[in-house]
Order: sequence, then C-alpha cells, then structure tokens
Amino acid sequence: MTSEIIDVHMHCFVGRQQETALARDIALLRREGLRRMVVAGLVNTQPDPETTWNLIPDYVENHGDPHFNETDDLLALAESVDHALLPFVDTRYLRGDVATALDGYMGQGFKGIKGIYLPDNENDLGVGNVPDTLGISLEQYRRREWDLFAYAENHDLPLLYHMDARRYGDVMKDLLDDFPRVRVNFPHLGIGRKAFSAFLDRYPNIFTDIAGLLPYMRSNPASYRDFIMHYPDQICFGTDTFLYHAGSALDYISMVRELRLPEEIETQVFNGNPARFLGRVLSAV
Repeated sequence: MTSEIIDVHMHCFVGRQQETALARDIALLRREGLRRMVVAGLVNTQPDPETTWNLIPDYVENHGDPHFNETDDLLALAESVDHALLPFVDTRYLRGDVATALDGYMGQGFKGIKGIYLPDNENDLGVGNVPDTLGISLEQYRRREWDLFAYAENHDLPLLYHMDARRYGDVMKDLLDDFPRVRVNFPHLGIGRKAFSAFLDRYPNIFTDIAGLLPYMRSNPASYRDFIMHYPDQICFGTDTFLYHAGSALDYISMVRELRLPEEIETQVFNGNPARFLGRVLSAV
C-alpha cells in the first residue's frame, strides 16, 4: 500500500461550524493512506447576491459563507486538522490587480492557485461566464488569466486550472507557450482525453488528474488504465470532492487500486506525480 496519498483536487464549500465532521472524515481518510489534500477556497470580496451563483454549478451545496468568500474559514480548517489540507485560492471571482491580490492571499497562508477558464456560457460546467459576471471585457478577462499563469511561474507555485482542451485548445496552447516553466494541472484529464493527449505529448511539464471521473472509470476501467499507463508521469490522484462529503474520496482510492496498475505506476499516481506538481509547497508544510 502506498505510504502517502495526495489528493490534488478538492473544494471547500463549508465553514468552521463543520470542523468536527471534517476532522472525523479526515481521520477516516488518513487510515486509508490519504495524507494531504489540496482544497480550493473561493475569494469573493465584492459579493453581489444577484450574480453570486453565476459561476457555481447547480449541483453544489453551499455549507459555508453564503457569498463564497471562504478565505478565513478554509485557513482555519486547515490549521484545525494539522495542515492535512493545502489551501489553494480559487480565483474565479478575483478582482483588481492579480499580483497584489495573490501576494496578500499567499501571505495569509494559501499554498497555490486554482483557476477556471470561463470566457463564455458554452463551458462544460454549464455555468455563466466571468466577463459578464464581473462586468469586465473579454480582453480584460484574458489578461487576468495570463497574469495568473505569470504569477504561478514567477513564484514557483502550483496552478490547478480547469480548462476544456476540446473547446479552448488554442488558448491552452498559447498559455503553455508563453509560460513554459509553469507547473500546471489541467484536471479531469483535460475534460476530453483525445483532445488533451496532444498537450501531454507536447508539454511534459504539465499534469492532469482523474477528478470527477469516477463513474466513467467504473464503466470502462480498461480504457482509463491504458491511458494512465501511457502517461505514467503526468497523471495525479484527484477527486473533485467537496469537504462536506470528504469521505467520498475513499471511492477514488478504491477505484485506482481496482485498476491493478503496476505498483510503481500506482505510486506515481497516488504520490510521485502529485508531489512533483506541488513542489516546494509540499516540503514547506
């Protein structure tokens, strides 16, 4: 059994009032080898009640701050569970100068950055778009996303960035060409494996994860096993779990083990690749 499993993709959506339940779930996860969990916490400093839910999928249950400003709660929860949680700042509502804002959040204790590319309403999540929600132009939005990548590269920080390679492959290519040293995880196997394979082949420094894919993997395990075997150094363990259901990460651990990967590749997925993606952030905890 792998000595340490790292989940590179979870979400907050809880407050400090769930501390006891969360501690119980994390104790259960630790018994199965899960030691570190990247958790994205939203920041929303200018909440508009009419548009707050525009960028959140319908299936999310919000058990925390009603306007998704999760900064203080996530940092407090991370401390309460002995830093098993690695807080990433979710930037979808981010306003103002990117570097100034991120300097502040990193100073508070965040360990990395979570982004999501939402330029229009045709995204895979079925949510609204950032320009309309924040009242900015598409050009301003793209500039913000470029600034996120620049900040991650310049500060040697891991970047978890949701982006559909099928629809936005041209933008993905431009970002990776402009920031060749960035350590980025495009989750959900890049949304479409066929489209994303070309990026895994061309950019060996990027990562992806299996988050949100449990039902698909269960229905076709051989196909996903073959894909992982083809990219053993780039696929990470991730679940897309919300902290109010943190225990469901156990189903993903079981699924990976059921794939019967060679031991060294299973270890890469559970630990080696996530550790390389996180870099110095992990050793500093």
